[in-house]
Amino acid sequence: MPKATDLTFTNKLHQLWSGDAQLGIGEEPHPGREKYEPSRFDQGFIVHHYAGKVEYRTDGWLDKNKDPLNDNLTRVLASSSERYVASLFSDFLVDANGPGAQNGLPNMFTMGKKKRTLKKGAFRTVGQRHKEQLSSLMAQLYATQPHFVRCIVPNGMKKPGRIDVPLVLDQLRCNGVLEGIRIARLGYPNRLPFPEFRQRYEVLTPGI
Repeated sequence: MPKATDLTFTNKLHQLWSGDAQLGIGEEPHPGREKYEPSRFDQGFIVHHYAGKVEYRTDGWLDKNKDPLNDNLTRVLASSSERYVASLFSDFLVDANGPGAQNGLPNMFTMGKKKRTLKKGAFRTVGQRHKEQLSSLMAQLYATQPHFVRCIVPNGMKKPGRIDVPLVLDQLRCNGVLEGIRIARLGYPNRLPFPEFRQRYEVLTPGI
């Protein structure tokens, strides 16, 4: 950016991840290179996901990254009567409903005073907003001690309220959840630290 195109972006990806790697002395190639391959389309690439190959098209990729969030639209969504929808855009409601705001309109005028311009933050694109949300999630995860985080795709149609049982089972089987459940049901202490486990059970195997 700013002179990049979808094609130059795609070519750069191919060069970084599937081209000839420029390695230093004793340096190993990045393991991610084995997970990447150029797409059969002119503009695209494939990532080898744990459950299969995922193909991405890069047509219009840069335009999507520049897609701005419209101020009027976000204010309408933030004041939605649907609680869940409103929560997704709650941070856009601060300026819209400040002192002097009336009928859900931006707070640009106050009674008996001159026009006042809202103090707006930095111009944010959809991609930037996603990056901020991801950073917030990672900060929350680093502040805790989760055992694991699992992301399950419920169906291949991207439709809410639909569960594709074979698809979900395949994912659970692939990432070891079903195996973990099987071990837990057999009664093995799968959540004990090893020193505590050894101290408790080594009496069963004397001399080992």
